[in-house]
Amino acid sequence: MTAFHALPDLVNTVEDRLLLGMLAFRLPDPPREVDAGHIEEVCRRVRAADAPPRGFTFGRRLYHGFGVDPTRHRPSPEAMWRRIRKGLEFPRVHPAVDATNLLALELQVSFGLYDAEKIRGDMIAAAGEEGEGYEGIGRGRISLEGKPVLRDETGPFGNPSADSARTRITPATRVLIQVLFFHPRDPDPEAATHYALHEFCRLTGASPLEAPTDPA
Repeated sequence: MTAFHALPDLVNTVEDRLLLGMLAFRLPDPPREVDAGHIEEVCRRVRAADAPPRGFTFGRRLYHGFGVDPTRHRPSPEAMWRRIRKGLEFPRVHPAVDATNLLALELQVSFGLYDAEKIRGDMIAAAGEEGEGYEGIGRGRISLEGKPVLRDETGPFGNPSADSARTRITPATRVLIQVLFFHPRDPDPEAATHYALHEFCRLTGASPLEAPTDPA
């Protein structure tokens, strides 16, 4: 399990191409289900929007900074926004995952969500190496080459499009790490990180912990 320090925190990494918001939580047992009415209200606002949100530009800028085409590998909040716009249902998975997906929709920021007990040693943020990849959650092997990546002592486990099966949230998860992926020029990432902290606790009943140690 990774070490922790002051919460919340912003970590500037990868040659000014990546800024991470780092949060950590302890879930109640059992975690509180996210209110269905709140989910429907967020989805209603997405379906009623006149145009794509400004956040599309920010997520795509993050990917362009790593030489990744965001129209081929969409940031996860953009993919979720397009799903809801098509009239598809919001996917209910687990209270922590549901709350995080709602925050991604609202803020148009890519989130990662990881079981802290499955992370080994320090977290490191970097660009994916040639041939690097992992088993995604229900998506087979995910190529990480050139993409922003989180690693621990075991290997890669997260990026802004799809997280790994190895560190996924399960019904047994009690302590989790939430990461927000920003470009350093995104507007007010600190405010977004603080909003995510308080809203996640409100939606799930979670308690905030100290955040993970700075990725190298």
